[in-house]
Amino acid sequence: MTSLRHSIVFRLALGYGLLFLLSIGIISMVFYVGTAGLLARNTDRQIVAIAHQLEQVHDRSGTDALLQAIHTLLTDDKDVETEVYLLLDPHGKKLIGNLTAWPSLPSANDALIKTQVQRLGRNSTSRLLVHRFDDGSQLMVGRDLLEQHQLERMILTALTIGGLLGLLLAMLGALLFRAQLRARLAAIQQTTQDVSAGNLSRRIAPARARDELASIARDINYMLDDIERLMDTARNVSNTIAHDLRTPLGRIRGALEDALQPPALPARLHEASHYAIDEIDNLIGLFEKLLQIAEAESGVRRQRFERLSLRPVMDDLLELYQPVAEAQGMHLSLDVDDAPSVHADRDLIANVLANLLDNAIKYAGSGARIRLSIQQDAQQVRMVVQDNGPGIPPEAIGRATERFFRVDNSRSQRGNGLGLSIVAAVVSLHRGQLILEDAHPGLKASILLPRA
Repeated sequence: MTSLRHSIVFRLALGYGLLFLLSIGIISMVFYVGTAGLLARNTDRQIVAIAHQLEQVHDRSGTDALLQAIHTLLTDDKDVETEVYLLLDPHGKKLIGNLTAWPSLPSANDALIKTQVQRLGRNSTSRLLVHRFDDGSQLMVGRDLLEQHQLERMILTALTIGGLLGLLLAMLGALLFRAQLRARLAAIQQTTQDVSAGNLSRRIAPARARDELASIARDINYMLDDIERLMDTARNVSNTIAHDLRTPLGRIRGALEDALQPPALPARLHEASHYAIDEIDNLIGLFEKLLQIAEAESGVRRQRFERLSLRPVMDDLLELYQPVAEAQGMHLSLDVDDAPSVHADRDLIANVLANLLDNAIKYAGSGARIRLSIQQDAQQVRMVVQDNGPGIPPEAIGRATERFFRVDNSRSQRGNGLGLSIVAAVVSLHRGQLILEDAHPGLKASILLPRA
């Protein structure tokens, strides 16, 4: 019982059943009251109409005519089982009628009452109207309610049976509702348990229905895809870090061992020390880049955002990289549309653009053309770094922003594969989008940021 009380499936099924029963009860009550009330109103209208006609007969033609009218009503074979008529003289003596016993009559004139009488020697519950004439005689007109009560009991019995059937259907519906909902939730629960146990490839089977639970299942599958991707990335990052640390550390150790081999010459020690310092600096740079990615992904730098005009940033970068490009026979150009500005961190944006320029100069090759441009519209600003070098193979563009991913699997070129990862993290911090495209030839890297 405790588990059921805390089960949302049980509470929803119970609520569904109670709501169904409440609906049936309200509908049945309205139907019963409306039907019984209609019968009672029709009976009252019939009694009042007949009494009014008999009163008019008395007023126009006297008591004898009234006696004749009542005698006609009692012998016309209409409403034989229900009609009630009684006429008393001024002294209370019965003149005509089908009542053999009756209670004391009310003092109110033309009042409708429900009372027990004897009709043709049989006890009867009747609805009566009593009228007193000016001469003291009294007229009683009514209807026996036996048939009406029988009909009401039949209606009540039918409604009771219908209510019991409704209760049964509500219970069956609640059980079906609970079974369906529990089965859907069990699939989600089983998937999450399997994922917790380490099976990251487990997914929730898609349902045919396109309801809220299907949407939740779809979102959970998307989340599990991201988790699996992040776990794979974490494993790859760990393996790559281990590889990139072991190799330079091995080189440093080997260089120092060689320098310490006898005879330990000062020149050899000096050279080995400088080599070790350079390798250690490269390792420090690697960790600094990882820290930059972590800082960007955590969002802690957003507090330093400001309205930033991009033209001065691009001019500074052009001035910094122009001599490097010319030294390698490259052509570096800048094209800026109007005076674009964004809400950003100046150092981060400059670092991102510098990373893209470094990659272009590093991989485009001698004689390449590198173009920096900025376009803007009413919603966003697009910063583009494009070259006409060899670019990135189409099958590798989708992985280019992964940490430590390098097109050169042999790792013969210097680098650690973190440049584009830093760019992607910083762009995400700025609520922007990084798009890498094949420029045919070369690579086109576009950064889309919201316009300030």
